[in-house]
Amino acid sequence: MYPPSANNKHSSNSSSDSDTTSSSAQTSIPFVARCWLTIYERIPEVNVPFTNNNFNISFTLLSALFLTGCRLGAEYILVKYFGWPAGATPTKEAAASCGSISHSIILCSGLIVAFATQEFDFVAKIDSLCTTSKNNKWWKKFADALLQFCTGYMIYDTMINVLWIRWNPTVSLLTFEFTDDDILFLSHHAMTSFYMISVRVIGAGHQSAMICMLLGELTNPLHNMHFIGEFASQTDCCYSADAQRLHYGITVAFAGMYGLFRVFIAPPFFASVTYSLLLTKRGRTNVPLPLNIFWNFLIWGVCFGSASWISKSHQIVMEFLAAQQQMMGQQEL
Repeated sequence: MYPPSANNKHSSNSSSDSDTTSSSAQTSIPFVARCWLTIYERIPEVNVPFTNNNFNISFTLLSALFLTGCRLGAEYILVKYFGWPAGATPTKEAAASCGSISHSIILCSGLIVAFATQEFDFVAKIDSLCTTSKNNKWWKKFADALLQFCTGYMIYDTMINVLWIRWNPTVSLLTFEFTDDDILFLSHHAMTSFYMISVRVIGAGHQSAMICMLLGELTNPLHNMHFIGEFASQTDCCYSADAQRLHYGITVAFAGMYGLFRVFIAPPFFASVTYSLLLTKRGRTNVPLPLNIFWNFLIWGVCFGSASWISKSHQIVMEFLAAQQQMMGQQEL
């Protein structure tokens, strides 16, 4: 036992050391991660019932609410400042694309920082990964925030941009006029939400989900800018000659990037995830085999499910190259 004065001095030094360590750790956290963590740590927990207060969804709900605000704000701006027709389907669809762009930019900025500050390990248990890492004080929360944010987007997009837009109460309260793309979107959202939620439940495989999120979302801003151009073409007010040229440039850029990521960049990463999950003992141990197999089904299902858009992108690029070649031929003449 320390004498009273010595004991007090020891406590003071420990507190000082702790504060210094905390301050040092705080300054080592990248700015983007600090922004995420500031919000994540300050909102009250909302736990799913019957989970022993062990499955927090507060950031998921906040994210869905935030993205709903982005979408409604975008619709207001399109109508008030750009002259889009109020209440028209193209306006609602364009606003939904604005919400999707916001989600992708925010999410990808976080994912890039997350991967830059942690070693690659697609099958690690999150507690083990963060215990052996210098980032153990914050990376676990950061990863959880990213997964919850993306899950919140899936909830928002399903409720606001599919069910609400396709709802036709004039027929009956349960009538939804879905398109073929809507069914694809709903299936995609259900599968990806299950993946992200199950990752959080078992506490392993976080980076396997995060790499799919990153590679899937990086081309999303261009994709939705292309969609906004398509919706603008359906109006009488918002598709001038300059807008048409801009839309064409964005469409070609999107097609090139989409094909690059979906055909050449993403599949090798997905193959690495499959190898780590299924063909290593550690992967089969950390992720139960039935869930392990289902995750791989989801990964490759979404990958091959993009075949129609890969085909469209290829056609757009080929038409662009043919047009450029024709222009060059005419100039030579």
